Amino acid sequence: MNNALDMIRNQHLSMSRLLALLEQQIALFERGLKPDYELVKEIVDYFLTFPNLYHHPKENLILAKLRQRAPELARRVGDLEGEHTARSNELYDFAHAVINVLLDVEMPRERFAKLARTFIDRERKHMAEEERAFLPAAEAGLTEEDWAAISPKIGMFRDPLSERAEVRFVRLRGRRTQPS
Repeated sequence: MNNALDMIRNQHLSMSRLLALLEQQIALFERGLKPDYELVKEIVDYFLTFPNLYHHPKENLILAKLRQRAPELARRVGDLEGEHTARSNELYDFAHAVINVLLDVEMPRERFAKLARTFIDRERKHMAEEERAFLPAAEAGLTEEDWAAISPKIGMFRDPLSERAEVRFVRLRGRRTQPS
């Protein structure tokens, strides 16, 4: 199996785990209980930092190579960069809502929950679509030489939740979802 694609898939698993943690906190909020806002903030910080700055550019790099090597396969993937921009915009809306809640700025509970749910649901759908269409297209369309050129660039930035990553997001690294 391809190392670069394995890395992307593993990063998707990390993000999925964090989305599950976030969903648990939002469920508490929706039931009128107090979520761990520091955990919510840390999850948002992770998504603002890692996927936006490091993960999506890796996928964009692979897509650019796929467009050169196998344009027809690349067309089937669709507008991946546009999707990344849309997910970023939703994330920023939710991040602002989290900051407002932390600052005690008045915000309807329903609005906060809706922004959270929108971010979680669309992020999950986006990753599922990448797993369904993009990653198989890259695997089928790129050559060993393409991967040899891409892999060193892809490997430059590790997921901060991985064991060998820099010491960031330490609190998130060991968190597991809990039964509802």
